[in-house]
Amino acid sequence: MSVRTAGAPVTTEEGTAGAAPVRVALVGTRGFGAHHLVNLDRLVGEGLAELVGVVDVAEPPAELAAIHHPTLGGLLAALGEERRPEVVIIATPIDTHVPLALEALAAGSHVYLEKPPVPALTDLGMLAEAADAAHRTIQVGFQARGGAGIDELREIVRAATLGKVTAVRAYGAWVRDRAYYHRSRWAGRRRLDGRRVADGVATNPLAHSVHAALAIAGLRRIEDVAGVTTELRRAHDIEADDTTFLRVAPAGDGPPVLAALTTVAPDSSDPWVEVLAEKGRVRLWYTADRSERVDAAGTVTRSEYARTDLVQNLLAHVRDRSVALISPLEDSGAFSAVLEAIQSVPDPLPIEAGVTWEGEGEAAHPVVDDIEAVLLRSLDEGRPFSELDGDGAVPWARADAVSSWTPPSA
Repeated sequence: MSVRTAGAPVTTEEGTAGAAPVRVALVGTRGFGAHHLVNLDRLVGEGLAELVGVVDVAEPPAELAAIHHPTLGGLLAALGEERRPEVVIIATPIDTHVPLALEALAAGSHVYLEKPPVPALTDLGMLAEAADAAHRTIQVGFQARGGAGIDELREIVRAATLGKVTAVRAYGAWVRDRAYYHRSRWAGRRRLDGRRVADGVATNPLAHSVHAALAIAGLRRIEDVAGVTTELRRAHDIEADDTTFLRVAPAGDGPPVLAALTTVAPDSSDPWVEVLAEKGRVRLWYTADRSERVDAAGTVTRSEYARTDLVQNLLAHVRDRSVALISPLEDSGAFSAVLEAIQSVPDPLPIEAGVTWEGEGEAAHPVVDDIEAVLLRSLDEGRPFSELDGDGAVPWARADAVSSWTPPSA
């Protein structure tokens, strides 16, 4: 991997000198951090960023050795006041997000924080207060939020252009093998060494589905959530959930949010979020940035959307505060409430019937019989898997798998 650390300053169309590149440091160079390195190479090449340092407990690639530091504190001390990063990107295990973000804010840096931003609801307010005190901002890495399709669906809900909205739904069916859950000590865990990890399907791999659905429904703050019903299940030999139903009740008169998600499908498909209304529906495949709208007459309209890179958006905000953040920390309140619900209810119960393992060794993965049909029926009926009855009852149903949670202030 070849990563540039500095590029030419941005110039205007007239060729005069523009804004200097934003000094950026990356904490965590593996996993999703490797994607950030590729993106930073682009941003450096475009003159928007200067990579001043990387932090990782592991030895970096040779081309990054000159700017590598084992700790964020070591990087900050080495650079000094004049060269300290204006933006720190944090792509590390979930339980390290808060201390690293606080350290970066205290040093005067803006923060790009990978999702989920915090492992506990109480951490959200503390981070927000620290950012306010430092006069700095935090962008959260819900990359799907950069797609313009989410804004379009949110406006459909707000303006009721398809009539009264009855539900906002999220569906995700992916495959994850043993290697995925063996990638690190914290993978597939709810807790590690006495700290929350929250590496379940709804809070990490398919967290974008949940966050996007909440945003579309207009649920941003903790106060927007009246309660959460969960069914957390697992077919993998892990601690966290790999198959989850969520029903988020709004505090106001908006639509409920329903989510049915799994990493034990036979094949991975594009996840989607959908607005259901009296006069039609709109489904957005958010990873592909395309949608399908069906009105009351059955007319189908398909659209494609542009996507804004969230790191680039933060860099623009740093140079010009009139540029609004697309995914600011304050818009993660409702998602953090859902995460708190998931972490507060009892541990996921195993799926003990209808599970087939496919593949060998680290490539092996479980497949639950008819799991995609079960997810869709839960969304259609607005009920947890274990409350589906009649001919469609699931063989692994357990009434004690369903839990309810209410925010502390409710």
